[in-house]
Amino acid sequence: MDRGGKNQMKIKIELLSDLCTCSGETYNSMVDMDVVYDENGIPYIPAKRLKGCVRESALEMQELGIITAEEYEKIFGREGNVRSAFSLSNAYILDFDEAVEDLRNCTYKDLSSPQNVLNQYTYIRTQTAVNLKTGVAEDSSLRTIRVVKKGLKFEAECNWNEENQEVVKHPKEISEILKQAVSLVKHIGVSRTRGLGLVEMELDEEEQKQAEHVLIKKEKLAEHNKIHYQIDLKSPLICKSPKGNQAQTQDYITGSKVLGLIAGAMGKEEYQNLLAMDDEIIVSNAYITEKKERGVPARLSWQKEKDQPYETNGRMKLTEMLEASKKDMKDKQITPSKIAYIANIDKKKTVLSVETEISYHHQRPRDKSIGRATGKEDGSSFYQLASICSGQSFSGYIYANREQAEKIIDAVFGLGKVRMGYGRSSEFGVVDFVLDSVTAIKPSKQRKVKEAIVTLLSDVILYNENGMLTTDIKVLKKYLEEIAGVDNFKIEKPYLQFDTIGGFNVTWGARKPIFNVLGKGSTFLISSEKEFDINLFSNQFVGERVSEGYGEIKVDAKPKKPSVSVEVYKKKPKIQMTKNLQNEKTGIINILLESEFERRLQKEVRKKLEGRQNQYRRKEDILNAAVSKLRMIFKNELSYEAMKEQVDGIENDAKNTLCKDLIKLIVPDEIARTIQTEMKKDYNLKYPIEWEKERLYRVVYSAYLTELKYFTKILQKKGENE
Repeated sequence: MDRGGKNQMKIKIELLSDLCTCSGETYNSMVDMDVVYDENGIPYIPAKRLKGCVRESALEMQELGIITAEEYEKIFGREGNVRSAFSLSNAYILDFDEAVEDLRNCTYKDLSSPQNVLNQYTYIRTQTAVNLKTGVAEDSSLRTIRVVKKGLKFEAECNWNEENQEVVKHPKEISEILKQAVSLVKHIGVSRTRGLGLVEMELDEEEQKQAEHVLIKKEKLAEHNKIHYQIDLKSPLICKSPKGNQAQTQDYITGSKVLGLIAGAMGKEEYQNLLAMDDEIIVSNAYITEKKERGVPARLSWQKEKDQPYETNGRMKLTEMLEASKKDMKDKQITPSKIAYIANIDKKKTVLSVETEISYHHQRPRDKSIGRATGKEDGSSFYQLASICSGQSFSGYIYANREQAEKIIDAVFGLGKVRMGYGRSSEFGVVDFVLDSVTAIKPSKQRKVKEAIVTLLSDVILYNENGMLTTDIKVLKKYLEEIAGVDNFKIEKPYLQFDTIGGFNVTWGARKPIFNVLGKGSTFLISSEKEFDINLFSNQFVGERVSEGYGEIKVDAKPKKPSVSVEVYKKKPKIQMTKNLQNEKTGIINILLESEFERRLQKEVRKKLEGRQNQYRRKEDILNAAVSKLRMIFKNELSYEAMKEQVDGIENDAKNTLCKDLIKLIVPDEIARTIQTEMKKDYNLKYPIEWEKERLYRVVYSAYLTELKYFTKILQKKGENE
């Protein structure tokens, strides 16, 4: 397929009934089965669920003879080693990005809290199990389920995986089958046979905007180059642990994943030609990035006192164990700082951490007539996936000569939608990948030193002279001596950690060899009787498999005036400027304001009634009759004024007087003005929330009569007990 101009597909979904895409977790004990929603409280339909439903409908087409098994495999691949022909994103509400922007611009977090937002799109339903013999509800069978309101519309991006050769050979044929399979999906989510999850789905094609992946020009390239790349996560990303555990994710993106992306963009033959060149291409790991500053693993030698907190200004003073003496450590209980990454932001060593999340999934049995995972040995399973949260940025470097760099730029320029990592054909791995700057690698002016601090910025794989894998630091010393051109390095005060590398080969269905490596963050001092040029270590990688990001090191001269103390700072929270809430794009803030207005109306009604309860207790004998009369009038009248007229016509003097007093207490317009003034002040509103009189009357008196009914029941119960 032509890489230049491609069509992007979208799956459009309209909810014809309420929907519950069960998340597998609950916010609180009030809800037994919750929907899936993001950190803003906006519900969405996970791509894995969506793709599973499309797969089911395609299987039905195969069973009915509409398509062949071969055509089915062309689209959905084969378990083990054949990827599906398309990838899906999560299905989000229309104008999702704009709604998120509006919510993030809202500085009043009590208003835009996730649960507040969620309540605008969902509501709680209750259900129970009935004994068929007695017709009575079973004991302990009451359940609550949160559902997304019917009528909402969602969209999911759908893209062809161009690595799949069937897409290249038969684009129209595959597209038509996929369209038909999508249109046949009529139910998604749980309780499909109980009225939930009825949907209308269709697959639309539209012109895809060409993503800009390259911001550098070939004219800027030198003989040897250090190309900076940045990866912005648009969806969660799974970077599986090298130990092969899918319930864990690495907190960085390995160079091998970026190298694989480049290989896929180039094609097999072109990539092999690239690797055959004299200079070895190296792709570093991508680490968490803030304000364009790449974080690097913090030194293990930076340690803190036990239970030491950050100061009020966000600072923490750590101890540099490479410089500390026994005297410095006297009467101190030192523990590892457990700082993951550090970056120089605003001239301060700033602590960075990577946010991760866990999502819950299930695989249905091989027998598709069973609608859920059973936990039995029938091909079904429950599992969880750990991933790096979306919205974070990572960056690293590609080291290449001019010819290699030109080929990489050409390949990356032609990329369409970029997906990386495990599960990238479903809701995971959507990223923006950009080559944004390049620096020429030139010999630096000599800087002679006798002592230096070595820090491993990535795991280091070492082989000893017998060709055996090892973590012996003496082997690493030989690599360093070779770079510096000396043969007498002395290693002191090593602070080392060890990691395990392994994994699983999907193609062969077998585990990769598992072995230990020197872990990133390890640090130690090196010294030599002779001076050595520390700049020789710039842009150097040591050990094996450096093309995949292993072996990155940083060598700093030991300070002439060493300090035992190291100051690090917490990342500052983003400061949001207060904006007018009513200048929004999507209407979500206005919906939240109206919801808050209604909540405050109800609260004010309750407050006013509580102030008069003692007075109404003395009229307990006629209160119930008066409330019943008001409820009947409320059902028939559309305004407060009409209700007053009906109350004036009540013949019984005592009931008439009490009813007049009751409606005099709660005047909708007066309560509305009070709340409008409060909210205008609290939320800096330019203009107040305005409701039509009928709506205001209905909301206020519905709340008022509910409170009155509850109050009379309490009085009746109290009388019975006496």
